[in-house]
Parts: sequence; C-alpha cells; structure tokens
Amino acid sequence: MEATDRPQFLFADQFILEDSANANFYALLLRGMTHKLNNLLAVIQGFSSLILMDEELDETTAENLSHMKEASISASQLSERILPAAGCSQITTQNLQIADFLPMVEDSLKEPFTSAGIPINIKCPAEIPPIAADPSRLKDIFLALLANAAEAAAEGGGQASFEIYKPGEFSPIDENRVDILVRNSGTAIATENMEKIWEPFYSSKNSKHLGVGLTTAAVLASQMSMKLGVHSADNITTFWLSSPVA
Repeated sequence: MEATDRPQFLFADQFILEDSANANFYALLLRGMTHKLNNLLAVIQGFSSLILMDEELDETTAENLSHMKEASISASQLSERILPAAGCSQITTQNLQIADFLPMVEDSLKEPFTSAGIPINIKCPAEIPPIAADPSRLKDIFLALLANAAEAAAEGGGQASFEIYKPGEFSPIDENRVDILVRNSGTAIATENMEKIWEPFYSSKNSKHLGVGLTTAAVLASQMSMKLGVHSADNITTFWLSSPVA
C-alpha cells in the first residue's frame, strides 16, 4: 500500500509525557499510593477468604462477603493497570527483532481470539529490521490492541489480523519505520467516540471493563517514541503502531 492510499488515522499524540521534575514527583507519588492501596486490599481479600471458610455462615452473609472479595480483587487489578496508564512504567529499550520476539508471545496474543472463537491472521516477514523497544511493554501494547480487536470482532461476527510491514510498505521508505496494523471487521467505532477511546476510564463495553487498555497502549507507545493511531469505517477498525527502525 502506498502512503498516499492510506486512510486518515487519528493519533494519540496527547499522551506525549513531559520529562520534568514534576512528572517524576507525581510518578513517585502514584507508585507509593498504589503500593499502599494494594497492601490494604490484600488485608480485605485475606480476611474475607478466611471468613468465607466458615461453614456456618448464612447464605446472605456469604454472598455479601464474596462480592466484597471480588470487588477488592478488581480494585487490585485496576491499581496495577493504573501505573502504566499514568506513564509510571520503567522503560528499558533494546534492539528488538520482532520476527524472533513474536513466536515467544504468540500464544498470549492469540488467546482472546481463541476464547472468543474468532479467526486471526498473523503476518510477520522474517526480514523485518529491528526496532528500539522494551519487549515486556511492547507485549502490553499488543495485548491491549488485540483484546480490543477480539471483542469488537466477536460482537459483530468478524475476524481480525495482525500485520507487520517493512519500511516503505505502509509508511514512506524515507521515514524508515516498521508499521504494525491490528485490524478487525465486524464493528466500527462511532465517529463521535473516536476521540474518546484514548481517554482513561472510557469504555463502550460493560462495567467489567476498566477502560484503561487503550490509554495504556497510547502512553507506552509514547514512552518508546512510537506513534499509535486508529481508523474506523465501514465496519472495519484498524490500529496502527508505527516505530522507527533502531
């Protein structure tokens, strides 16, 4: 595909974080608060589990305690996901060969599609040049984008693809970028919601969704000097992750 043939993408440029003393202070504050919160939640989970072991509990009390335990577990999960969404992740980049990295995480990437019974096609040429990335954080981005694609495809009875392109195949050759496309058919994002999808805690799904997956992907992409954009029309949604060659 020539660059001139590409549709217009909406990029998450608002998540470029400032490297300043204030930013470092708030990152430290958030890490500390999250740690303290997790300690408190662990107490709630532990004692609720102990009480639930009492066989003489009446049904109503046991049910209420179960809800309390489930809520504390959800709060712990949210607490863990807030840190990368707020730009508090430690990023350690290396020259990463995606063709070698992808087989190591392929099962995790396919899992949401396997669970939903949705077909996914993965395309990764062997001669892709290396990019500068933190492998763990790149996996987090992939998982967030693919989980979103799997749910959207399942909702509309579609399918999905994960495609990696060499410089010049999707973006202009002189930009020297590796481009990764996560595409799903089945449903499209409403025009009025396009800007909102990057916002923390926004979700068009049910209340079980934390609404920080795409925010996290956008922040991590920014921290690794990558661009993340989206285009959605005609029941096809494409996320475009673009990284400079190392």
